[in-house]
Amino acid sequence: MVAVTAVTVGVSAFAALHESSADVGYAGARTDAQRLPAPGKTKKPGKPTAAQRHGWGRPLAADEFNGTLDTKAWEVYDGAGHAGKGRRSPSAVTVRDGALRITGRTDGTTGGLGWRRGSRMLGRWEARLRINRSCACYNANMLLWPVGGGGGTAPEGGGGEIDYMETYGDNGLRKGANFFLHYDQREGSTQKGREGNSGRISDRVEVDLTTWHSFAVEWTEKEINGYVDGRRWFHTSRRDVRPPGPMGQAIQLDWMPELAGKSAPGIRRRAAVLEVDWIRMYGA
Repeated sequence: MVAVTAVTVGVSAFAALHESSADVGYAGARTDAQRLPAPGKTKKPGKPTAAQRHGWGRPLAADEFNGTLDTKAWEVYDGAGHAGKGRRSPSAVTVRDGALRITGRTDGTTGGLGWRRGSRMLGRWEARLRINRSCACYNANMLLWPVGGGGGTAPEGGGGEIDYMETYGDNGLRKGANFFLHYDQREGSTQKGREGNSGRISDRVEVDLTTWHSFAVEWTEKEINGYVDGRRWFHTSRRDVRPPGPMGQAIQLDWMPELAGKSAPGIRRRAAVLEVDWIRMYGA
């Protein structure tokens, strides 16, 4: 549901829009820039991970978000917000107490960032996160977007989109998450608001997002799976929905004021904080 702009053209152009302009320019994972965690390592005790349960081994790239944000690994959005509303500001993105924090303020200032090391053809991505109860107008999203995707309401030239944890359309109580898989479609029904060749399949899982959970996506030659705490909740083996090229990782908190009316009583004016404990990428 959310798109990313080009790493290669600089921070000022890296202003991702929900169902809008996008392009992750980094084309491969780097593993030499930081010390990688041992398999199964987690900073905060809690629920198991997909990597632990399914034996994914050592990650190809990882960020534990210790110390300060690694700006060589991440490009932080700086520009207009979703659909031109509000602003994505680097000031909304910080690292504190061993976690990445993206803050959504009541004036529509939010943040997002793209992982230069988080792109490849086939792979597995996993992140541990939580978000507070807040206005439904804040949409948290962990997503993959095509490398070189360009602009428009869907990837330029096609390429699909994988949102493996998204809060879009909830009431702000953060009681569940969505998986949206957008894919290129040349015939059949079209998806309103996106380019005419775009289709979508989705699922939803009930989970308390105000506590720490690990979300993962697995993209292999045979299937695409979504996991929460190592348990599979999304699956497709359809060949026609698989991305045709490399995908890049982004983390976003989008401001959508038109959704504020969906908020549960008492939280419509409450600001959002999305926290990510760690993120890791594995081979397929």
